[in-house]
Amino acid sequence: MLVRRVARVKDVVEEALRLVKPSQEEVNAVNEVAKAITEMLSGEVRSLGLEGEVTLQGSVAHNTWLPGDRDIDIFIILPRNERYIDMVKSGELIRELANALSRRGINWVMNYAQHPYLTLAYNGFNVDVVPCIRMSMGEKPITAADRSPLHTLYLRDRLRGLEDDVRLLKLMMKRIGVYGAEVKVQGFSGYLAELLTIAYGGFLNVVKAASGWVPFRVRISLTAHGGVRFNAPLVVIDPIDPNRNVAAAVSLDSMATFIAASRRLLKYPSMVFFRDVAPVPRPSVTAPTLVIYGDYPRGYVEDIVWGQLRSIASSIWNIVKRDGFKPVDIGLYTPQDRYVVIMITVEEAELPPLEEHVGPPVWTEESDVFISKYIDSGDVIGPFIRGGRWVVIRARRVRSIKDSVLRGLKAVGSGVVRDSLLRGEVKLISSVAQVSELPPEIRDSALVFMSKRPSWLTKPEPG
Repeated sequence: MLVRRVARVKDVVEEALRLVKPSQEEVNAVNEVAKAITEMLSGEVRSLGLEGEVTLQGSVAHNTWLPGDRDIDIFIILPRNERYIDMVKSGELIRELANALSRRGINWVMNYAQHPYLTLAYNGFNVDVVPCIRMSMGEKPITAADRSPLHTLYLRDRLRGLEDDVRLLKLMMKRIGVYGAEVKVQGFSGYLAELLTIAYGGFLNVVKAASGWVPFRVRISLTAHGGVRFNAPLVVIDPIDPNRNVAAAVSLDSMATFIAASRRLLKYPSMVFFRDVAPVPRPSVTAPTLVIYGDYPRGYVEDIVWGQLRSIASSIWNIVKRDGFKPVDIGLYTPQDRYVVIMITVEEAELPPLEEHVGPPVWTEESDVFISKYIDSGDVIGPFIRGGRWVVIRARRVRSIKDSVLRGLKAVGSGVVRDSLLRGEVKLISSVAQVSELPPEIRDSALVFMSKRPSWLTKPEPG
Protein backbone atom coordinates (compact mmCIF):
# COMPACT_ATOMS: atom_id res chain seq x y z
CA MET A 1 0.00 0.00 0.00
CA LEU A 2 2.79 2.44 0.98
CA VAL A 3 4.85 1.57 -2.09
CA ARG A 4 1.81 2.12 -4.32
CA ARG A 5 1.12 5.49 -2.69
CA VAL A 6 4.74 6.67 -3.13
CA ALA A 7 4.62 5.65 -6.78
CA ARG A 8 1.32 7.52 -7.22
CA VAL A 9 2.80 10.67 -5.67
CA LYS A 10 5.68 10.54 -8.14
CA ASP A 11 3.25 10.01 -11.03
CA VAL A 12 1.24 13.07 -9.96
CA VAL A 13 4.41 15.17 -9.67
CA GLU A 14 5.53 14.07 -13.14
CA GLU A 15 2.14 15.04 -14.56
CA ALA A 16 2.19 18.38 -12.73
CA LEU A 17 5.64 19.14 -14.12
CA ARG A 18 4.07 19.39 -17.56
CA LEU A 19 1.88 22.21 -16.24
CA VAL A 20 4.67 24.27 -14.69
CA LYS A 21 7.28 24.24 -17.45
CA PRO A 22 6.95 27.30 -19.73
CA SER A 23 7.13 26.66 -23.47
CA GLN A 24 10.17 27.90 -25.36
CA GLU A 25 7.91 30.38 -27.15
CA GLU A 26 6.81 31.84 -23.82
CA VAL A 27 10.38 31.92 -22.51
CA ASN A 28 11.47 33.85 -25.60
CA ALA A 29 8.60 36.34 -25.21
CA VAL A 30 9.42 37.00 -21.53
CA ASN A 31 13.13 37.40 -22.26
CA GLU A 32 12.51 39.75 -25.19
CA VAL A 33 10.29 42.06 -23.13
CA ALA A 34 12.66 41.99 -20.14
CA LYS A 35 15.62 42.83 -22.39
CA ALA A 36 13.77 45.59 -24.25
CA ILE A 37 12.58 47.34 -21.08
CA THR A 38 15.95 46.96 -19.35
CA GLU A 39 17.79 48.52 -22.28
CA MET A 40 15.21 51.28 -22.63
CA LEU A 41 15.36 52.19 -18.94
CA SER A 42 19.17 52.08 -18.95
CA GLY A 43 19.15 54.64 -21.74
CA GLU A 44 16.67 56.87 -19.92
CA VAL A 45 18.67 56.70 -16.69
CA ARG A 46 21.81 57.79 -18.57
CA SER A 47 19.95 60.56 -20.38
CA LEU A 48 18.80 61.92 -17.01
CA GLY A 49 22.43 62.08 -15.90
CA LEU A 50 21.90 59.53 -13.14
CA GLU A 51 24.12 56.76 -11.86
CA GLY A 52 21.97 53.67 -11.78
CA GLU A 53 22.14 50.00 -12.68
CA VAL A 54 18.98 48.62 -14.32
CA THR A 55 18.59 44.94 -13.44
CA LEU A 56 16.11 42.11 -13.85
CA GLN A 57 14.82 40.76 -10.51
CA GLY A 58 12.08 38.51 -9.13
CA SER A 59 10.90 35.18 -10.49
CA VAL A 60 12.00 35.91 -14.07
CA ALA A 61 15.57 36.56 -12.89
CA HIS A 62 15.39 33.43 -10.73
CA ASN A 63 13.86 31.37 -13.58
CA THR A 64 11.03 30.21 -11.30
CA TRP A 65 8.07 31.93 -13.01
CA LEU A 66 4.98 29.97 -13.97
CA PRO A 67 3.45 29.65 -17.45
CA GLY A 68 0.85 32.36 -17.93
CA ASP A 69 2.56 34.79 -15.56
CA ARG A 70 2.67 38.19 -17.20
CA ASP A 71 4.61 40.04 -14.52
CA ILE A 72 8.24 41.15 -14.80
CA ASP A 73 10.22 42.98 -12.09
CA ILE A 74 12.93 45.44 -13.08
CA PHE A 75 14.88 47.31 -10.42
CA ILE A 76 16.97 50.46 -10.76
CA ILE A 77 19.80 50.17 -8.22
CA LEU A 78 21.05 53.62 -7.17
CA PRO A 79 24.08 54.75 -5.15
CA ARG A 80 23.70 54.89 -1.40
CA ASN A 81 23.83 58.64 -0.81
CA GLU A 82 21.43 61.36 0.30
CA ARG A 83 20.74 62.66 -3.20
CA TYR A 84 19.45 59.33 -4.50
CA ILE A 85 17.70 58.37 -1.26
CA ASP A 86 15.71 61.61 -1.47
CA MET A 87 14.93 61.03 -5.16
CA VAL A 88 13.59 57.54 -4.41
CA LYS A 89 11.56 58.44 -1.33
CA SER A 90 10.06 61.62 -2.78
CA GLY A 91 9.16 59.97 -6.06
CA GLU A 92 11.19 62.48 -8.08
CA LEU A 93 13.08 59.74 -9.94
CA ILE A 94 9.94 57.79 -10.83
CA ARG A 95 8.15 60.93 -12.03
CA GLU A 96 11.03 61.77 -14.35
CA LEU A 97 11.06 58.23 -15.72
CA ALA A 98 7.28 58.30 -16.14
CA ASN A 99 7.53 61.47 -18.24
CA ALA A 100 10.23 59.90 -20.40
CA LEU A 101 8.14 56.74 -20.92
CA SER A 102 5.08 58.82 -21.81
CA ARG A 103 7.10 60.48 -24.57
CA ARG A 104 7.79 56.99 -25.91
CA GLY A 105 4.05 56.21 -25.89
CA ILE A 106 4.31 53.57 -23.15
CA ASN A 107 1.33 53.29 -20.80
CA TRP A 108 2.12 53.26 -17.10
CA VAL A 109 0.44 53.43 -13.69
CA MET A 110 2.11 54.86 -10.61
CA ASN A 111 1.77 52.62 -7.55
CA TYR A 112 2.89 53.06 -3.98
CA ALA A 113 4.55 50.78 -1.45
CA GLN A 114 7.16 52.37 0.85
CA HIS A 115 7.83 54.69 -2.09
CA PRO A 116 6.40 55.18 -5.60
CA TYR A 117 7.08 52.73 -8.42
CA LEU A 118 5.75 52.25 -11.94
CA THR A 119 3.83 49.43 -13.58
CA LEU A 120 4.19 49.47 -17.34
CA ALA A 121 1.89 47.80 -19.85
CA TYR A 122 4.17 46.49 -22.59
CA ASN A 123 3.44 43.83 -25.22
CA GLY A 124 0.89 42.09 -23.00
CA PHE A 125 3.12 42.11 -19.90
CA ASN A 126 2.93 44.06 -16.65
CA VAL A 127 6.41 45.35 -15.85
CA ASP A 128 7.07 46.75 -12.37
CA VAL A 129 9.85 49.36 -12.39
CA VAL A 130 11.15 49.74 -8.85
CA PRO A 131 13.92 52.09 -7.70
CA CYS A 132 16.07 50.95 -4.78
CA ILE A 133 19.26 51.90 -2.97
CA ARG A 134 22.37 49.75 -3.29
CA MET A 135 22.84 47.57 -0.22
CA SER A 136 25.75 45.38 0.85
CA MET A 137 25.56 42.33 3.08
CA GLY A 138 25.22 43.40 6.69
CA GLU A 139 23.93 46.87 5.85
CA LYS A 140 20.54 48.09 6.96
CA PRO A 141 18.13 48.60 4.03
CA ILE A 142 16.87 52.11 3.37
CA THR A 143 13.70 50.70 1.77
CA ALA A 144 12.26 47.18 1.71
CA ALA A 145 13.05 46.94 -2.02
CA ASP A 146 16.79 47.26 -1.36
CA ARG A 147 17.10 43.60 -0.36
CA SER A 148 15.81 42.21 -3.68
CA PRO A 149 19.09 42.41 -5.67
CA LEU A 150 20.87 40.60 -2.82
CA HIS A 151 18.13 37.97 -2.80
CA THR A 152 18.79 37.33 -6.50
CA LEU A 153 22.53 37.01 -5.90
CA TYR A 154 21.93 34.63 -3.00
CA LEU A 155 19.57 32.42 -4.99
CA ARG A 156 21.49 32.36 -8.27
CA ASP A 157 23.69 29.32 -7.61
CA ARG A 158 21.65 27.72 -4.83
CA LEU A 159 18.51 27.37 -6.97
CA ARG A 160 20.28 25.79 -9.93
CA GLY A 161 18.56 22.50 -10.70
CA LEU A 162 15.63 23.28 -8.37
CA GLU A 163 13.77 25.75 -10.58
CA ASP A 164 10.98 23.33 -11.51
CA ASP A 165 10.63 22.25 -7.88
CA VAL A 166 9.94 25.89 -7.00
CA ARG A 167 7.40 26.07 -9.81
CA LEU A 168 5.62 22.99 -8.48
CA LEU A 169 5.51 24.50 -5.00
CA LYS A 170 4.21 27.83 -6.28
CA LEU A 171 1.50 26.16 -8.36
CA MET A 172 0.32 24.03 -5.44
CA MET A 173 0.23 27.09 -3.18
CA LYS A 174 -1.76 28.98 -5.82
CA ARG A 175 -4.31 26.21 -6.19
CA ILE A 176 -4.91 25.93 -2.43
CA GLY A 177 -5.14 29.72 -2.07
CA VAL A 178 -2.04 30.51 -0.01
CA TYR A 179 0.34 31.96 -2.61
CA GLY A 180 1.12 35.63 -2.13
CA ALA A 181 2.34 37.75 0.78
CA GLU A 182 -0.08 40.61 0.09
CA VAL A 183 -2.71 41.57 2.68
CA LYS A 184 -5.42 39.93 0.55
CA VAL A 185 -3.83 36.46 0.82
CA GLN A 186 -1.55 36.55 3.90
CA GLY A 187 0.34 33.64 2.43
CA PHE A 188 3.70 32.51 1.03
CA SER A 189 5.72 34.86 -1.18
CA GLY A 190 7.66 33.62 -4.18
CA TYR A 191 10.93 34.27 -2.33
CA LEU A 192 9.69 32.22 0.62
CA ALA A 193 8.79 29.33 -1.72
CA GLU A 194 12.30 29.52 -3.15
CA LEU A 195 13.96 29.48 0.27
CA LEU A 196 11.82 26.53 1.42
CA THR A 197 12.81 24.59 -1.71
CA ILE A 198 16.49 25.25 -1.03
CA ALA A 199 16.15 24.48 2.69
CA TYR A 200 14.53 21.07 2.14
CA GLY A 201 16.11 20.19 -1.21
CA GLY A 202 13.10 19.96 -3.50
CA PHE A 203 9.33 20.12 -3.85
CA LEU A 204 8.45 16.73 -2.40
CA ASN A 205 10.80 17.25 0.53
CA VAL A 206 9.04 20.56 1.32
CA VAL A 207 5.66 18.82 1.24
CA LYS A 208 6.90 15.98 3.45
CA ALA A 209 8.38 18.44 5.95
CA ALA A 210 5.27 20.65 5.95
CA SER A 211 3.05 17.63 6.65
CA GLY A 212 4.75 17.46 10.04
CA TRP A 213 4.87 21.18 10.82
CA VAL A 214 3.29 22.54 14.00
CA PRO A 215 2.58 26.31 13.94
CA PHE A 216 4.80 28.44 16.21
CA ARG A 217 7.31 25.58 16.39
CA VAL A 218 8.94 25.89 12.97
CA ARG A 219 12.06 28.01 12.59
CA ILE A 220 14.19 27.68 9.45
CA SER A 221 17.56 29.36 8.93
CA LEU A 222 19.81 28.74 5.94
CA THR A 223 22.78 30.51 7.50
CA ALA A 224 24.68 30.45 10.76
CA HIS A 225 23.11 33.75 11.80
CA GLY A 226 21.13 33.45 15.01
CA GLY A 227 18.82 36.34 14.25
CA VAL A 228 16.12 37.64 16.57
CA ARG A 229 13.23 35.63 17.99
CA PHE A 230 9.91 36.01 16.22
CA ASN A 231 6.43 35.25 17.50
CA ALA A 232 4.89 33.95 14.28
CA PRO A 233 3.29 30.70 13.07
CA LEU A 234 6.19 30.15 10.66
CA VAL A 235 9.68 31.63 10.93
CA VAL A 236 12.11 31.58 8.01
CA ILE A 237 15.14 33.79 8.59
CA ASP A 238 16.16 35.92 5.61
CA PRO A 239 19.74 34.88 4.74
CA ILE A 240 20.33 38.48 3.63
CA ASP A 241 18.96 40.05 6.83
CA PRO A 242 18.92 37.90 10.00
CA ASN A 243 16.55 40.38 11.65
CA ARG A 244 13.80 39.69 9.11
CA ASN A 245 11.28 36.85 9.04
CA VAL A 246 10.53 36.11 5.38
CA ALA A 247 7.37 34.27 6.50
CA ALA A 248 6.03 37.21 8.54
CA ALA A 249 3.03 37.60 6.23
CA VAL A 250 1.93 33.95 6.57
CA SER A 251 -1.20 33.78 8.73
CA LEU A 252 -2.04 30.86 10.97
CA ASP A 253 -4.81 29.75 8.60
CA SER A 254 -2.55 29.95 5.53
CA MET A 255 0.08 27.84 7.25
CA ALA A 256 -2.57 25.39 8.47
CA THR A 257 -3.99 25.14 4.94
CA PHE A 258 -0.58 24.29 3.52
CA ILE A 259 0.02 21.71 6.25
CA ALA A 260 -3.36 20.06 5.63
CA ALA A 261 -2.97 20.08 1.85
CA SER A 262 0.55 18.61 2.13
CA ARG A 263 -0.73 15.79 4.32
CA ARG A 264 -3.56 15.16 1.90
CA LEU A 265 -1.31 15.16 -1.19
CA LEU A 266 1.00 12.57 0.37
CA LYS A 267 -1.87 10.36 1.53
CA TYR A 268 -4.20 10.78 -1.46
CA PRO A 269 -2.08 11.94 -4.44
CA SER A 270 -4.17 13.82 -6.98
CA MET A 271 -3.90 16.48 -9.66
CA VAL A 272 -6.56 18.45 -7.78
CA PHE A 273 -3.64 20.20 -6.04
CA PHE A 274 -2.32 21.48 -9.37
CA ARG A 275 -5.29 21.90 -11.71
CA ASP A 276 -7.78 24.73 -11.44
CA VAL A 277 -10.79 22.67 -12.50
CA ALA A 278 -12.90 22.55 -9.34
CA PRO A 279 -16.58 23.21 -10.17
CA VAL A 280 -18.47 25.83 -8.19
CA PRO A 281 -20.09 23.90 -5.32
CA ARG A 282 -23.82 23.80 -4.63
CA PRO A 283 -24.02 22.80 -0.96
CA SER A 284 -27.03 20.74 0.10
CA VAL A 285 -26.82 21.96 3.69
CA THR A 286 -26.32 25.63 4.50
CA ALA A 287 -26.17 27.83 7.58
CA PRO A 288 -27.52 31.41 7.76
CA THR A 289 -25.05 33.70 6.00
CA LEU A 290 -25.22 37.48 5.92
CA VAL A 291 -23.70 39.10 2.83
CA ILE A 292 -22.81 42.79 2.93
CA TYR A 293 -21.36 44.39 -0.16
CA GLY A 294 -20.57 47.76 -1.72
CA ASP A 295 -18.75 49.15 -4.73
CA TYR A 296 -14.98 48.60 -4.86
CA PRO A 297 -13.23 51.90 -3.97
CA ARG A 298 -11.42 53.16 -7.07
CA GLY A 299 -7.98 54.72 -6.99
CA TYR A 300 -6.72 52.89 -3.91
CA VAL A 301 -3.87 50.38 -3.64
CA GLU A 302 -5.10 46.82 -3.13
CA ASP A 303 -3.30 46.44 0.20
CA ILE A 304 -5.10 49.53 1.54
CA VAL A 305 -8.50 48.16 0.54
CA TRP A 306 -7.78 44.73 1.97
CA GLY A 307 -6.25 46.15 5.15
CA GLN A 308 -9.47 48.07 5.81
CA LEU A 309 -11.59 45.07 4.86
CA ARG A 310 -9.77 42.81 7.35
CA SER A 311 -10.00 45.43 10.12
CA ILE A 312 -13.75 45.83 9.56
CA ALA A 313 -14.27 42.05 9.55
CA SER A 314 -12.44 41.71 12.88
CA SER A 315 -14.61 44.41 14.47
CA ILE A 316 -17.82 42.88 13.11
CA TRP A 317 -16.84 39.43 14.41
CA ASN A 318 -16.25 40.78 17.94
CA ILE A 319 -19.45 42.85 18.06
CA VAL A 320 -21.56 39.97 16.73
CA LYS A 321 -20.20 37.73 19.48
CA ARG A 322 -20.86 40.39 22.14
CA ASP A 323 -24.44 40.66 20.89
CA GLY A 324 -24.94 36.97 21.65
CA PHE A 325 -24.63 35.45 18.19
CA LYS A 326 -22.38 32.49 17.48
CA PRO A 327 -20.34 33.28 14.37
CA VAL A 328 -18.99 30.24 12.56
CA ASP A 329 -16.95 31.76 9.75
CA ILE A 330 -16.24 35.07 8.03
CA GLY A 331 -15.06 35.56 4.45
CA LEU A 332 -13.77 38.54 2.49
CA TYR A 333 -13.94 38.97 -1.27
CA THR A 334 -13.34 41.56 -3.98
CA PRO A 335 -14.83 39.75 -7.01
CA GLN A 336 -13.46 41.16 -10.29
CA ASP A 337 -12.53 44.31 -8.34
CA ARG A 338 -16.19 45.26 -8.74
CA TYR A 339 -17.33 44.91 -5.11
CA VAL A 340 -15.97 44.72 -1.59
CA VAL A 341 -17.78 41.89 0.17
CA ILE A 342 -17.99 40.54 3.72
CA MET A 343 -19.84 37.28 4.39
CA ILE A 344 -20.47 35.98 7.89
CA THR A 345 -22.06 32.65 8.79
CA VAL A 346 -23.81 32.25 12.15
CA GLU A 347 -25.60 29.40 13.89
CA GLU A 348 -28.82 31.42 14.14
CA ALA A 349 -29.84 34.59 12.30
CA GLU A 350 -32.46 35.55 14.90
CA LEU A 351 -32.01 35.41 18.68
CA PRO A 352 -34.75 34.97 21.36
CA PRO A 353 -36.37 38.17 22.68
CA LEU A 354 -34.92 37.73 26.20
CA GLU A 355 -31.35 37.29 27.45
CA GLU A 356 -29.69 36.49 30.75
CA HIS A 357 -27.58 39.29 32.21
CA VAL A 358 -25.22 38.17 34.97
CA GLY A 359 -24.27 40.83 37.52
CA PRO A 360 -21.60 41.06 40.22
CA PRO A 361 -21.12 38.78 43.26
CA VAL A 362 -23.58 39.66 46.03
CA TRP A 363 -20.78 40.51 48.50
CA THR A 364 -19.28 43.33 46.40
CA GLU A 365 -20.05 47.05 46.44
CA GLU A 366 -21.00 46.82 42.76
CA SER A 367 -23.94 44.59 43.71
CA ASP A 368 -25.74 47.58 45.29
CA VAL A 369 -25.43 49.51 42.01
CA PHE A 370 -26.78 46.51 40.07
CA ILE A 371 -29.79 46.15 42.40
CA SER A 372 -30.53 49.89 42.22
CA LYS A 373 -30.49 49.75 38.42
CA TYR A 374 -32.95 46.87 38.10
CA ILE A 375 -35.07 46.73 41.28
CA ASP A 376 -37.67 49.18 40.00
CA SER A 377 -37.44 48.13 36.35
CA GLY A 378 -40.71 46.78 35.06
CA ASP A 379 -39.25 45.09 31.98
CA VAL A 380 -36.86 42.60 33.61
CA ILE A 381 -37.25 39.33 35.48
CA GLY A 382 -35.40 39.50 38.77
CA PRO A 383 -32.98 40.41 40.19
CA PHE A 384 -32.33 36.96 41.66
CA ILE A 385 -29.30 35.14 43.03
CA ARG A 386 -27.65 32.25 41.25
CA GLY A 387 -24.14 30.95 41.82
CA GLY A 388 -23.41 33.76 44.24
CA ARG A 389 -24.20 36.51 41.71
CA TRP A 390 -27.14 38.77 41.01
CA VAL A 391 -28.87 37.91 37.74
CA VAL A 392 -31.67 39.46 35.68
CA ILE A 393 -33.45 38.35 32.53
CA ARG A 394 -33.96 41.33 30.27
CA ALA A 395 -35.06 42.24 26.76
CA ARG A 396 -32.34 41.67 24.20
CA ARG A 397 -31.10 44.88 22.56
CA VAL A 398 -30.18 43.30 19.20
CA ARG A 399 -32.02 40.27 17.87
CA SER A 400 -31.20 40.04 14.15
CA ILE A 401 -27.76 39.34 12.71
CA LYS A 402 -28.37 42.09 10.16
CA ASP A 403 -28.85 44.72 12.89
CA SER A 404 -25.78 43.42 14.73
CA VAL A 405 -23.53 43.57 11.67
CA LEU A 406 -24.70 47.06 10.71
CA ARG A 407 -24.11 48.15 14.30
CA GLY A 408 -20.60 46.75 14.09
CA LEU A 409 -19.95 48.43 10.75
CA LYS A 410 -21.05 51.83 12.03
CA ALA A 411 -18.78 51.44 15.07
CA VAL A 412 -15.70 51.12 12.83
CA GLY A 413 -13.64 54.26 12.29
CA SER A 414 -13.78 56.10 8.99
CA GLY A 415 -12.45 54.56 5.79
CA VAL A 416 -13.30 54.17 2.12
CA VAL A 417 -14.27 50.50 2.52
CA ARG A 418 -16.55 51.22 5.49
CA ASP A 419 -18.22 54.06 3.58
CA SER A 420 -18.74 51.84 0.54
CA LEU A 421 -20.27 49.03 2.62
CA LEU A 422 -22.61 51.45 4.43
CA ARG A 423 -23.84 52.68 1.04
CA GLY A 424 -24.18 49.12 -0.21
CA GLU A 425 -26.58 46.23 0.33
CA VAL A 426 -27.10 43.65 3.07
CA LYS A 427 -28.76 40.31 2.34
CA LEU A 428 -29.43 37.28 4.54
CA ILE A 429 -28.91 34.06 2.59
CA SER A 430 -30.40 30.92 4.12
CA SER A 431 -30.48 28.65 1.07
CA VAL A 432 -28.67 28.08 -2.21
CA ALA A 433 -31.72 29.37 -4.09
CA GLN A 434 -31.36 32.79 -2.45
CA VAL A 435 -27.85 33.22 -3.85
CA SER A 436 -29.49 34.27 -7.13
CA GLU A 437 -30.59 37.46 -5.32
CA LEU A 438 -26.95 38.59 -5.21
CA PRO A 439 -25.17 40.37 -8.09
CA PRO A 440 -23.79 37.84 -10.63
CA GLU A 441 -20.16 38.72 -9.76
CA ILE A 442 -20.70 37.69 -6.12
CA ARG A 443 -22.68 34.46 -6.56
CA ASP A 444 -19.79 32.03 -7.10
CA SER A 445 -17.94 33.46 -4.09
CA ALA A 446 -21.07 33.06 -1.98
CA LEU A 447 -21.50 29.42 -2.99
CA VAL A 448 -17.83 28.67 -2.26
CA PHE A 449 -18.07 30.40 1.12
CA MET A 450 -21.31 28.69 2.08
CA SER A 451 -19.97 25.24 1.16
CA LYS A 452 -16.92 25.81 3.45
CA ARG A 453 -15.02 22.84 2.05
CA PRO A 454 -11.73 23.66 0.25
CA SER A 455 -11.79 22.72 -3.45
CA TRP A 456 -8.75 20.47 -2.96
CA LEU A 457 -10.45 18.43 -0.22
CA THR A 458 -12.00 15.80 -2.45
CA LYS A 459 -13.02 12.20 -2.08
CA PRO A 460 -9.93 9.97 -2.54
CA GLU A 461 -9.55 8.51 -6.00
CA PRO A 462 -10.06 4.72 -6.12
CA GLY A 463 -6.95 2.56 -6.09
